[in-house]
Amino acid sequence: MALHDAIALEIHAGALPLHFRAADLKTIGRRVYLSPTDANERYRVGLDFFAANTINTQLANLCEHTGYWARNGQVARYRRVAEGLYELLGLDETQELTAEVEPATEAPLGCHSLSPWEARFAFYLEYEPFQIYDRRRRKVYPAQAAQGLDARLSSYFWPSPGVNFVATEQVLQGFITQARVLSIDLAGNADAVLALFASICQWGGVRLPTQDADAVVANLQRAANRNAQNPAAMNSAWTKLYAMFYPDDFVIYDSRVATALVAIAEAVFDDVELDSFKAQYPNLGLIAGRGGSRPRATRAVWRNAYMSWPAQLDANHLVASIVQALNTRSGLAYSARQLEAVLFMEGY
Repeated sequence: MALHDAIALEIHAGALPLHFRAADLKTIGRRVYLSPTDANERYRVGLDFFAANTINTQLANLCEHTGYWARNGQVARYRRVAEGLYELLGLDETQELTAEVEPATEAPLGCHSLSPWEARFAFYLEYEPFQIYDRRRRKVYPAQAAQGLDARLSSYFWPSPGVNFVATEQVLQGFITQARVLSIDLAGNADAVLALFASICQWGGVRLPTQDADAVVANLQRAANRNAQNPAAMNSAWTKLYAMFYPDDFVIYDSRVATALVAIAEAVFDDVELDSFKAQYPNLGLIAGRGGSRPRATRAVWRNAYMSWPAQLDANHLVASIVQALNTRSGLAYSARQLEAVLFMEGY
């Protein structure tokens, strides 16, 4: 959980005043040690633990108008109301918050020896608890942290908590079935393809990027070749279209999935390993998303993957490899759509 999210949680719970000081986050009652042999103290804020330096640095540098990071392009999170006294920005915005973990510099114990790289993603999704603070509804979700693929899938929702993965899977399967029929003659079914694209965009909450049925067909034909030198159109709408027409080969690569892949990579690889991973998947990167929390702060420099066809191809390859690793480890048969849903929530 990011520090500003943790502070928001405590303010909503009445555990922290609207105006607070760094010292309020570093009281003796908050002080903990993460292990019996750990000499570095942390302070519990919200659902996570933060070093004193992290608290001091983030409050100062993410401060509106005066913070160094804020003045250099990062999203301001705080406003200074008096000397050493802060308030949280956007506390009443109807936007979701993400449960972020402070960037790690070493791979977590338990997966550092796993290979191939993709097995570490599988390990993370199997064992790392999932829980977010949903600012729109002002509560932690799910109430009990979800651990394991099945529990993570059970916690999926879109566009609201009343629509779970079972319902979403039925909708997606309907799109895929229609796409399979239309694919027999894309050009001859161009108008119906455009109509299906409009339905997919409506489900995904994105704008239909074109009314030109022939252009939609042409991009589907280019996408089918999966050729980095002959790119198809890309944005959060097109990626959904390709995933419905070519469900075994394409992942919906939107801001949430992109955020999740980058965040997990930084959690499971040390710096040297991360460089090697980025060399293997050189086009992966960050995609700005609605909600104010994407892209998240990262410890490494990543490409801007927005509208990037090569990034889509890298994401397809990575997700397929993670699915294979998950199935090898579990002996089950998870699908790309299921992993996609889990990543979608991880990048919330």
